[in-house]
Amino acid sequence: MELQKMFYSPIAWLILIVFAVQTGLTLMGMINQILMVLGLGYSVSDLTIKISTIFSQIQSKLYLYIPLLTMSLLSREFNSGSIKLLYSSPISNKQIVLGKFLSMMVFGLTMLSVLFFVVLFGVFTIKDFDFPMILTGMLGLYLLICAYSAIGLFMSSLTSYQVVAAIGTFATLFIFEQVGNMWQDVEFVRDITYWLSITGRSQTFILGLICSEDLLYFILVPALFISFTIFRLKGIREKTPKYVSFARYVGAFMIVAMLGYVSTIPSLMKYHDATHTNRNTLTQNSQNVISKLKGKITITNYVNIFDDQTFKLGSPSSQKFDMNRYNQYLRFYPNIKFKYKYYYALPVDENALKSHQFRYKELTQEEALEKACDIYEVNSKKFKPGRDYLNEIDLESELNSYIKEIKNEDGKISYLRTYKDPFKIPLEPQITAAFKKLVMELPLVGFVTGHEERDLDGFGSRGYYALTKEKSYRHSLINNGFDFTECNLNFPIDKKIDILIIAGSKTMFSDEELKNLDNYIERGGNLIIAADRKRQDAMNPLVERFGVKFMEGQVVEYNEGYTQDLVTGVVTPAGKKIAYQFEEIAQRGGCVSMEGVLGISYENTGDFKAIPVLVSDTMKNMPVSNDPEFLKQLKTVQGSRKEDSKKDILKDASMILNMLEQNQKHQLQENTTKKEYIGSWNELQTTDFIDDVAKYDPKKGEIGGPVTMALALTRKVGDKEQRIMILGDADCLSNGEFSRKRNGIMSENFRMANGIFFWLSENEAPLDVRRPATTDNELYIKKSDKPFLSALYKIIIPTLFALAFLLIWLRRKGR
Repeated sequence: MELQKMFYSPIAWLILIVFAVQTGLTLMGMINQILMVLGLGYSVSDLTIKISTIFSQIQSKLYLYIPLLTMSLLSREFNSGSIKLLYSSPISNKQIVLGKFLSMMVFGLTMLSVLFFVVLFGVFTIKDFDFPMILTGMLGLYLLICAYSAIGLFMSSLTSYQVVAAIGTFATLFIFEQVGNMWQDVEFVRDITYWLSITGRSQTFILGLICSEDLLYFILVPALFISFTIFRLKGIREKTPKYVSFARYVGAFMIVAMLGYVSTIPSLMKYHDATHTNRNTLTQNSQNVISKLKGKITITNYVNIFDDQTFKLGSPSSQKFDMNRYNQYLRFYPNIKFKYKYYYALPVDENALKSHQFRYKELTQEEALEKACDIYEVNSKKFKPGRDYLNEIDLESELNSYIKEIKNEDGKISYLRTYKDPFKIPLEPQITAAFKKLVMELPLVGFVTGHEERDLDGFGSRGYYALTKEKSYRHSLINNGFDFTECNLNFPIDKKIDILIIAGSKTMFSDEELKNLDNYIERGGNLIIAADRKRQDAMNPLVERFGVKFMEGQVVEYNEGYTQDLVTGVVTPAGKKIAYQFEEIAQRGGCVSMEGVLGISYENTGDFKAIPVLVSDTMKNMPVSNDPEFLKQLKTVQGSRKEDSKKDILKDASMILNMLEQNQKHQLQENTTKKEYIGSWNELQTTDFIDDVAKYDPKKGEIGGPVTMALALTRKVGDKEQRIMILGDADCLSNGEFSRKRNGIMSENFRMANGIFFWLSENEAPLDVRRPATTDNELYIKKSDKPFLSALYKIIIPTLFALAFLLIWLRRKGR
């Protein structure tokens, strides 16, 4: 009877038709966007995820439909008096309520049939469509419809006015959407309100993950409101005293709350990742790390209220949201506990300090604390001065920012930081690296000092601070599993050092220093030797033992708008096999920018195997021209670099573009057999690349490209493979080169640095968290198919529902 009422209702059919139109509009919007991207010549990927975004948009609008359906379920019975007939019939309150709820469940399946047309589109038009993920998303939407229906059914039992029931359902759904943000700063209430929140529950399913907590939520919450509805009818029918009815409601709520709490216990939670690439699950490397943890792990969060960029991430009201970022880790190791400690201290970062001084001008720290607590609406009694935690952690060395201290039962500690980027929070590579420090000794990097090498601690353009110790930079090595120390070759090298770096030494090494280096090499230590121009005399004694030599002069090439001493190194086919980061550079069409780089010559002698990693780019063919006008124009461009290094030199470069093309054509005609074209070479004569133009002259001993600029050496030492990287430029790993942007040049220097350390650490760090590449990257439709698809999803499918309603209505009228 309830199904008849539902499907005879014009409102129900109108909702189905509107829902079908909305779904069609959303799908066609996505198709138009994909076809536009393809039309612009770009590739597309993760098309299944794009389909799932349609589910996300529909999810956010479901609350508009369900209250209109449920508002009459019981209120109509009260209003018309038919409830008395139900009471007098041989059915119980439970059967009345369940009958109405089951009719809504069936109608929910009818709504899902609209989405099934979207799924069919994906199945037939998308290559390798991830069908299990989409089915999981549909399950999440269906469970959400059922939860909304149970809430609406209860609200309908409270009044005889359908409009009031609808408004009450809207209000209740709004509360369930917002309750997760309520009283989050009250510890004993926080867990309850956060669990009651319906926000994001179905989104987990849409993303392809079935979690037992969310699944039980969608069973317990409908069960709670169905119970409330039964109690409501029972109270009316039996004239139950108010205190008895109240006790029933409270008892049902307490049972659901207790079961809900049990469902959130990490050790009891179960998961199923339905995605093809397990995108909702930790990568296997992370799982391997977590499997080695033992005992209780404590994550203590130190949150500074004066750090405007990060305070909200760990504020009292955000604790549950912050903890949930570690659900993937709790899934595999539930014995992790969280603590939050709040403090106030002046920011160390210069920009943050200026902002603080502007905001709290002429206030003491205590007065500034009161003002900040008033702004954030938190209790000032929760905060202590940062100095009060000195016996636990040196907060100032951590920039007085939001820092997480991870500690195991043995007292071993590692740190997780927040970063100056759009994400701010640590992600899987940084989190797993921090856990990895608790279970194994990660590589210790030693920087050789004493010969005016690159500065490890300085911020200067030639220092290595950004690469190594910059705590607020996500990709710095200190945040990805490395520790650092300085060492002097006057003494034997510490056996704890795994990777030794000698970068840009300016003065000669003594025999004693060379002997200590030899001892390190003989025991199989890994090594980076990075040279610099005009430093060959100091650096060659370090590499000649490998049959390697830094060549005289320097490598040059032609890059439009830049001086010739800027060389863009490309990864060799052999180099791509060394580390996946090198292969990514090649796949992305990037390069490694090197300014003033030395060429490297080598012989495969001894027991070391030499592998060229970077060579100069021979694809940039510059005509070997002595034409005065051409040289004059090239000098114009170089001069603009000298006058203003920040100027957009592409405008200047365009001045000579036409002349360059004409010059190339002219020489191609005259020198076809002479092959007087060279993209890069080792220049021996020119040293001033601002006022002079280098010209390739093989008669002077200059060697044409490609010229090797980075060389890898390997050999077996016992059971270990020794790895050595030799670079012709020490500045390619410097702070200045990482931060420099050049028009028309896609520099991948930091990716190169990560690849070097990944290789030297024997693939231990930075952590490899790559996932299998998705293959749903092809759409089997064309722009010409749009009119048909638009008509199908916007008109034909909604019309079919309209015709179905018309047929049922006419049949009913005929009866």
